[in-house]
Amino acid sequence: SRQLYVFGHEAQRRMQQSGVLIVGLGGLGVEIAKNVILAGVKAVGLYDSVAVLAKHLGAQFYLKPSDLGKPRAEACRAQLAGLNSYVDVHLA
Repeated sequence: SRQLYVFGHEAQRRMQQSGVLIVGLGGLGVEIAKNVILAGVKAVGLYDSVAVLAKHLGAQFYLKPSDLGKPRAEACRAQLAGLNSYVDVHLA
């Protein structure tokens, strides 16, 4: 993979053993979560207790109108988890 070529075996191994906590899943936070999950860390904890509002739907593409009122972390966890089945994506 490209990552292996750029970072090397040792860095890739260390990344696969790492856990990451992401606090805040607005437009930027969800992009960071997506990239970290695709990079292949061991686990990602998501924390964002802000309830989904209509204005969030335009800034965060994992949210849908049926998510209104739910915490943002809960609303997008399943879709983020679907990006990489080897990463444990959970609510923190």
